Amino acid sequence: MTAISTSRGRRAIRTAATVGAVSLGLVVLSACEKPTPNAHFTLGSSTTSPEAAGDCYGHGETLGAEQAEQCLTAATDVPVFDYRTGDEFRIGVDPKVADSGWLLFVNDSPLEYQRFTSTYRTLSGDLLWSLSQNAVQQSGDGTLRISVAEVTEDFSLDKLTEIAQTEGQQAVQAALYDSVKGVWNAQLSPADED
Repeated sequence: MTAISTSRGRRAIRTAATVGAVSLGLVVLSACEKPTPNAHFTLGSSTTSPEAAGDCYGHGETLGAEQAEQCLTAATDVPVFDYRTGDEFRIGVDPKVADSGWLLFVNDSPLEYQRFTSTYRTLSGDLLWSLSQNAVQQSGDGTLRISVAEVTEDFSLDKLTEIAQTEGQQAVQAALYDSVKGVWNAQLSPADED
């Protein structure tokens, strides 16, 4: 009888230990952040595919105007590329981001208000040169902050135009930031030309 009792006791201990380990594993997994889609930035042979910062991706929800603005204007630890006159900069997004749609920001302003639904966009050397000249006039150097902003499926220029006509330009900026679901950033710094 003691052999049976001891066997049942050991089995109970093993079962309790297994349940405890599984429970601990589930707690650890639930504390992990969900991965975000990547943006892909390429200049020449240099490429990087960063995930969005934890507080700059809403996992299907919008970030809110204040957080979106913060992610677009004050993000740190972004990949940096040195560019020269004539270089092209290629930007890619995961299909999930393309399905929702995305905008391209340069130095915290939309390059245009067109919502892209493709997975790829190239900034030509001529466009980069023009943008860098504007940056020189505004900030003294040609540094460009390039941001990909995933937006809601209903984002449109028509909607922003209507808001501008009825509520004013400040409301347009708030509506723009309110539509952002995720942000990825890179920086282009002018290289010394020899």
